Amino acid sequence: MSESSKLNASMTQEEREEAKAMTDYLIGDEETSREDIIGRFSQNSQQYEKAMKGINFKCPMQTAQTAAELFPGERKDVYVLDVAAGTGLCADELYHHGFRTMDALDPSSKMLEEAKKKGLYGRYFIEVLGENAIDIENDTYDAVTISGLSLMVLKKMPLKAMEELIRIVKPGGYIINTAFYNLFPDDGDVKAVIFRENMKTLESQGKWKQVELRRFPEVILGNEVAVSIHKVLV
Repeated sequence: MSESSKLNASMTQEEREEAKAMTDYLIGDEETSREDIIGRFSQNSQQYEKAMKGINFKCPMQTAQTAAELFPGERKDVYVLDVAAGTGLCADELYHHGFRTMDALDPSSKMLEEAKKKGLYGRYFIEVLGENAIDIENDTYDAVTISGLSLMVLKKMPLKAMEELIRIVKPGGYIINTAFYNLFPDDGDVKAVIFRENMKTLESQGKWKQVELRRFPEVILGNEVAVSIHKVLV
């Protein structure tokens, strides 16, 4: 049993219900603006990890495991940008697999303040994907990890945001995105049509290719989880 699972098991039912309520609040709904979602994460940055443990949030573990399989050799020099880094939960797991060269990107300075306490990242970028070009050179990273990006933000992610991630990843590198499974298939979440169309547009342009959609049996907040792996081609 993982440390997260142990902590979840040691929580009272009331604590687990509080964790679920906070997570639902953080996620928001279709009417919640991106600015409000960022504000909610900022306001709850110090309680975030407890809430994630309360719902037995395994996305960072699955993301890191996938990254480790994609880079089976020496990993200390594999350069990773952790998008939606939050408090560094994914970095914790990546570090466990031997990754040592990581940067963080998140729109919430408060969440990154918590992440800095762990000392796992080299650089920290306070950015909203898709608004402006990120101050990162082309072909910098071997991989981008996305684990726990707000569902409502992800569904509305603009094409420009995906193009920026492709730009900063080396050809042959990977973009690893862990989210609810029903975001990805054509018969999935009807509110995620733009997200799926954007992924297909970039594939038709020869910029990236989805090499795997890895479905996991774990259920978080009643939703099945999957890892989407895209290989950058340009």
